[in-house]
Amino acid sequence: MGSKHTGIMSLVHTIGKTDIVIAPELDKVKKGIGQPKIHWFVKKTICFKVKQYSKTYKVSTRQAFLKLCNLSSHHRKTGFYMLMDYHFKNKRHPGYWKDRMINEPDTQINFYKNHVKKWF
Repeated sequence: MGSKHTGIMSLVHTIGKTDIVIAPELDKVKKGIGQPKIHWFVKKTICFKVKQYSKTYKVSTRQAFLKLCNLSSHHRKTGFYMLMDYHFKNKRHPGYWKDRMINEPDTQINFYKNHVKKWF
């Protein structure tokens, strides 16, 4: 293993080696009315990258999440796009929701407030 993995897609190879534990998602998943729950892989990936960016760049978790949403590297940006495709796959118009998440700062901040903030 001479190559160093970077980006979101590297989590596929290291998913068992992380120290982030998201216990409620691994237990029973109740199906009910309302918005569907976020998949555990999406949560774990976002938590891992936000924690990594927060430590690396010495910024708050909010700024690290916004940095994750607005990546400049093509490969890392593609990984985030694929993650958002996976997250919004059950919506009626997934492309619309993904574009809003990627292009609108207000949507990113609302996603952080409503979801990511609770995970830390």
